[in-house]
Amino acid sequence: MEKIKSEIQNLYQILRKHYGAQGWWPLLRLSRNNINPTLRGSYSGYHPNDYNIPDQPKEVLEIMLGAILTQNTSWVNAEKALFNLESNKMISFESLHKLSEEKLALLIKSSGYYNQKAKKIHNLMSFLTKNPISTISQLDIIELRSKLLSVKGIGPETADSIILYAFKKPIFVIDAYTKRLFGRLNIIQQSESYDHFQMIFHASLRNETPVFNEYHALIVQHCAHICTAKPKCELCFINEKCAKNIKLKPKKKTRNKKSIKKSW
Repeated sequence: MEKIKSEIQNLYQILRKHYGAQGWWPLLRLSRNNINPTLRGSYSGYHPNDYNIPDQPKEVLEIMLGAILTQNTSWVNAEKALFNLESNKMISFESLHKLSEEKLALLIKSSGYYNQKAKKIHNLMSFLTKNPISTISQLDIIELRSKLLSVKGIGPETADSIILYAFKKPIFVIDAYTKRLFGRLNIIQQSESYDHFQMIFHASLRNETPVFNEYHALIVQHCAHICTAKPKCELCFINEKCAKNIKLKPKKKTRNKKSIKKSW
């Protein structure tokens, strides 16, 4: 376990030195800052090294919405839906609570699975009716997580993203990128459960929101650009740490239809 802890800590320093602070979660209000270290999407509302953001309820809600909208899709698609909600003045509890699921689905269509996500957002609004942001922000992590997981459509990754980025509480978010990277590096087996991954990260790092915030964002940055599903190993600055070569499945040979002659 000590070796795993050391590898996790060292990798954080390597990624941080190479990519710099990421400034998650991006916010619409900050788009005029024109800062986007991720080089993805059109959002420029990142805030490197400022961990006091969000600092107002609307921004907390914006992050909660973003965490749902980015389920099973890229952030690029999710942000288009957020832009559309904002342009229609819909990023408020009152507006979303009154809006029908059908109209909401049309506004967030770019995020994919929009009918299901509209229902999830409505479930979230019903939850916030009984559990206002000002109230749940005071809860400890365990109770807050339990309440968020009670909302239909919010699973561990979404709940933890909300806790970390919206409520600024230290919990490590485990996603497919994390499992991919640490599996390829042979630090943690990719098949391990969400809870097991999270337990190891919590045991290996300082229990601080900025560390958890940046590390997760750095993992996403590396996996979105370099350690992709089809990895760009020739561009990777940590490829010597991979325990074994990544063998990709060869493309199936396709027959050239033009060269097939009829035999009748």
